[in-house]
Amino acid sequence: MNKAPPQNFSLAVLRNLVELVPIRIFWKDCESRHLGCNALFAHDAGLSSAQELIGKSDFDMVWKDQAELYRADDKLVMETGIPKLGYEEPQEAPDGTIHWRLTSKVPLRDAKQEIIGVLGIYSDITERKHAEQNQHRLARAFRLLSECNTALVHAQSEQGLLGEICRLVVETGSYQAAWVSFAENDPDKSVRLVAQSGFELGYLSSANITWADTPRGQGPTGTAIRTGQTVVDQNCPKNPRMDPWREAITRNGFQSGIGLPLVCKNQVWGALCIYSKELNAFNPEEVGLLEELASNLAYGIEALRIHAEHQEAEKKLAFLAYHDPLTGIPNRLLLRDRFDQALALANRERFGAALFYLDLDNFKLINDSLGDSYGDRLLVQVAERLKTCIRDTDTISRQNGDEFIILLNNVRNPGIIEAIAENITDSFSEPFHLDEHSVNTSISIGISLFPNDGKQLDGLLKNANVALYHAKEAGRNTYRFFSEKMNIDALQHMQLQGQLRNALKKQELLLHYQPQIDIASGRIIGAEALLRWQHPEQGLIAPAKFIPLAERSGLIIPIGEWVLNEACRQAQAWSRIHHLPPMIIAVNLSALQFKRGNLLETVTRALVRSGLPASQLELELTESILLQDMEMVMKTLGGLKAIGVKLSIDDFGTGYSSLSYLQRLDVDKLKIDQSFVRDLMEDADDASIVKAIIQLGQTLQLTTIAEGVETVAQLDILKNNRCDQYQGYLFSRPLPAEEFASLYNSRAR
Repeated sequence: MNKAPPQNFSLAVLRNLVELVPIRIFWKDCESRHLGCNALFAHDAGLSSAQELIGKSDFDMVWKDQAELYRADDKLVMETGIPKLGYEEPQEAPDGTIHWRLTSKVPLRDAKQEIIGVLGIYSDITERKHAEQNQHRLARAFRLLSECNTALVHAQSEQGLLGEICRLVVETGSYQAAWVSFAENDPDKSVRLVAQSGFELGYLSSANITWADTPRGQGPTGTAIRTGQTVVDQNCPKNPRMDPWREAITRNGFQSGIGLPLVCKNQVWGALCIYSKELNAFNPEEVGLLEELASNLAYGIEALRIHAEHQEAEKKLAFLAYHDPLTGIPNRLLLRDRFDQALALANRERFGAALFYLDLDNFKLINDSLGDSYGDRLLVQVAERLKTCIRDTDTISRQNGDEFIILLNNVRNPGIIEAIAENITDSFSEPFHLDEHSVNTSISIGISLFPNDGKQLDGLLKNANVALYHAKEAGRNTYRFFSEKMNIDALQHMQLQGQLRNALKKQELLLHYQPQIDIASGRIIGAEALLRWQHPEQGLIAPAKFIPLAERSGLIIPIGEWVLNEACRQAQAWSRIHHLPPMIIAVNLSALQFKRGNLLETVTRALVRSGLPASQLELELTESILLQDMEMVMKTLGGLKAIGVKLSIDDFGTGYSSLSYLQRLDVDKLKIDQSFVRDLMEDADDASIVKAIIQLGQTLQLTTIAEGVETVAQLDILKNNRCDQYQGYLFSRPLPAEEFASLYNSRAR
């Protein structure tokens, strides 16, 4: 019968087994302090022998950062008595690298089967994990390359492609951030951001990256552009070349980075830069795939640029087929197409159309004296100036040399034809500037009308050319109609405009004053100054007939200044001579006074000269003023309010009518246009508009006044809607100054 081996023999065999098995073995007490291990475990811990381990915890080891995790596993096994088998976990090696281990832990029991600790084993699976990670990265890179190639195939624009590539790198490639930059050939060799994804707002714009051989050019992007080679940084936090961006790298958690040059035709014009949140994130196989991606991207951008150049060339050819190559305006071919469209519209809607044939006066003299290049530049400026004189729906075309054609379509009011013709001739009073040369020229215009003067383009052109000949014969710098009747009307308007220039000097202009009434009390609380022209031959001319002439000719500026001075003088004279109490005097302003006059200075001078308190002057603004340079308007109105002048919006509801400008302009009063008041009794829409304007005034704490009140019924509606003031023939027509004072005194008794 065999005898059992002695106990010391069994322990020796066990000890040899522990040392010989190719796995790490360790055992701990209930406090997770090491009781022993084999040599392989001691080696992993950086110890020379197992004896050095006894009594130490994982918090004393090189893997102290994982100690809490290990202790939790120990505790779970000891408390439950259930083994934890075959799980993966990280372990930091003495050299600082991270290894992976496949671990199993079981309860350590004594002879009584009481749990006295934990027994653990693990094998090093780092190589396997690295192989798996590399495989995962390669699969990810292949997927990224595939999706990026798809984006390249479907790309429509360079910017769109670059943005999509950056997005795919982050979302499909699972990298932390990506950006594409282009190299600038400026003195600083700066780098321009083109597209990005994954970066914090403002980081790249403040990074100040360059491709120069300076400290800020040593990162992946700058180096890749400068050298034309791929740059891989596997440990950004510890790379001294990244010092200029150290704080941002730490804040964003960038661990690895790669800079891939974008090369086309042996020229580097940018880089694709990618960052990862993992150390050593780019293995050689992955780098090769990313280099292929960068190469494809560079090729794709080049293809898009070539395609864009071809498209631009095609657009240019198509443009030149229908446009004048010098001025860029339509040529005769496009003019004919536009005429056909205008003809169809005119026949369908029963509207008219007009054709202007224009020719520069003395262009040959200018061209001969300054040279062809200056002549061409003058024609370009002429085309630009003509554009400012017509409507958006009209067409201007260059025929040849210094001849232009303008097609006015959708002509509902024949008066617009003459207005545009005068606008054109007036605009040429300003010289053209060609370098140091100031060139003065004028323009002659012949006008034919559809359908009276022809129903086809060629016939209208012929007749307009005949009218142009007559304009030249009449002394140039003018316009003539092919129709005799319209020539007569135009001539009368031109004569009237010429007489208007002398009306101020001859003291033919005068003001009438229409009382403004407080609805609640019935008292006169102000007056609106209204301009009249006492013509020596034609008698009293209606404002509707001469005010537009003054606007178009620019005479409204000196006339408006006279009106302002006279109204202020008269208001002060009523107080001083007729002993009328202080009242508001309302004066209309023209949009042209805002645009070309020094309004604030004019108003201040009128108040000082008359002695009228600023609080008694009310300036009525048309809504068209608000469509000008808003900054200039706000500055001027702010200055007027600062000196105490009151502001009102005239004809409110007929123009721009925006709540936003009412709040910004700090006006005092809204004036309801007489077109709404006139049909107040019959038109429900007009009644609703009037009510809405009054309610708006109440909401914004603005005074409301209705003009054109002619019946008691109209006044009753205004009173019921709580309108504040009114003016109109119901109370009084506009009166000369003396009659106004008499009316006031008779009402005051």
